[in-house]
This record gives sequence, structure tokens and C-alpha cells, in this order.
Amino acid sequence: MERRVTIALICATVATLVPTSGAAQQLVLTVGVGKTEFFEDEPVYLLARLQNLGPDTTWVYSFGLASVDAFTISARRGDGQEVPVGGASVNYICARPGPCRGKPVPPGVNLLSTIALQDIAGDGQNILRHLYAHHLAPDRYELRVGFRARGGALDTTPLAVQAAPIAFRIRTRTAAEEDEVRELETMRRMLLDTTRVAAHPRALGYQAALIHWVERRLSEEPDDPFLPFLLQSGIYMWGKLTEEWVLAGKVPRFDPDTSAMVSRLRLGVIERNKRLPAGLTSSKACLLDIGAKSSR
Repeated sequence: MERRVTIALICATVATLVPTSGAAQQLVLTVGVGKTEFFEDEPVYLLARLQNLGPDTTWVYSFGLASVDAFTISARRGDGQEVPVGGASVNYICARPGPCRGKPVPPGVNLLSTIALQDIAGDGQNILRHLYAHHLAPDRYELRVGFRARGGALDTTPLAVQAAPIAFRIRTRTAAEEDEVRELETMRRMLLDTTRVAAHPRALGYQAALIHWVERRLSEEPDDPFLPFLLQSGIYMWGKLTEEWVLAGKVPRFDPDTSAMVSRLRLGVIERNKRLPAGLTSSKACLLDIGAKSSR
């Protein structure tokens, strides 16, 4: 049965920036999660879009949702309790010597970024035993997202662009959803498994098991919400045991971005989700894929 997705309201706030030319610039930040309800541990794909609607080029240093230097993300549960939100600090390095203005955003251009919210928000947990680094329990949530744009050199005061808050609900899992989450968590725990299979630790079979699962699921249930996440984040997971074997030269390193099978699966997921944040997640992975191949 085809899963019907209710598109959540995506709100925008227009911020006026004043560049050195004196002309008005307008940046519009919109954020969305694709629908209004998720089951517990279903990936919540957060999509941010920055549009330059003004007549002049503006400049930014980074537009990655995981960057705490570029984005401010806050979340609250239904009772008003704040949800922990993390991220990574990204240092922008200019490609050329001299004054640094960052990345140009010409008039009419959109910048897009997406992330599974549980990668940065929620209560911390062991990512080698669970699907995400964080857990969002069943509840109602309100999410606020802001972006720090800059209009000149690195020491320029950030110019804040704020999107209107969005709301969604996480519910308890059905029996079928519970079975799927447990199956995926069991597969993730392969990364810790030292059991020998044909003289190799079972942990080394994690990527092959994931690819087989995605291939089967894409055929049986192509709208499965886990598919984009597994092909973008899950496929890159490494356990300590796997790392040791690769560094010792006992097995070759598996590179998802040069795998024809992974590329084919990603394209299949994009086709099913091209109008949703999940589709952009897969598109981002495919762009990494293309870039890796072109550089070889």
C-alpha cells in the first residue's frame, strides 16, 4: 500500500541585509520536515532552504545544518522542556589569498541543506547500538531554526535570518514498526560482533548486509522512510574492529561513493522521494558519489 505523506506547513521569514553597495538584499530562510507526524525512531529529515530574492549577490561561509557556526537550532517538547541540540564547529578556509568573503549567493539562487534531526537533536545514545546518536521520545515538538549570514570579511558581524517555528509529533511505534527498528538496530550491532565467519569477524559484513537489506526493501516497500538515511549515513558507519582490519591491510576499505550498487540504490530512492526532504538527503549522497568518481 502506498504511503501517503502529509506535507507540513513550511514557513519563511524575510530578513533585510545591508551590503556595502547600499542596495537592499533579501534572504529568505524556509525550513520543513515533510510531514506532521512520525513514529518513534523514524528519521525526521530536516530541510533548510536559503533564497536570495534581492538584486545583489550576498555571501555566506557555510550552509550545513550540522554546523553550529552557521545554524542555531532549538527544539522544545510539548511541555516546554528544551531538547539537547548539538552539531559540529566548521572553520571556513578561503580558497584564495586576500580578503575573504565566503561563498557567493547570486540573486535568485537557492542553497539547500538537509539532515536527519536525530543526528544532532535529542538525548544522547550509543550510535553503534542504535540508529542515531540521539533519541527523540514520543511527544510534540516545536523547532526553531536560524542562520547566520555574513556580508563581507571573516570578522564581519553575523547577520541573522530566522525561519518561523515548525511543529510535529512523534508517536509510539506500531508492532510492525517496532519489528523494523529492532531489525535495523540488530544490523547496526554487527559492527561490534567479533564472531568469526569464514575466518573474518562478522563485523566486516555490515555494509554488505545493509546493501542487501536496502535492495530488498526498495523492491518490497520503496517508500520506507529509512532508505535515504541508511544510504546517506548508515552506509558510512565503521566499528573499531573493521577499522583495525582495514588499517592492517587485511581487508580493503569499502568506499560507498565509488560503489555502483550504492549509486543505483541511491538513484532509486531519489526517484521515489524527489519532492520530499528525504529525496534531498539521497541527492546529497549521490553528489558525493559523483564527486568521488570524478576525482579518481
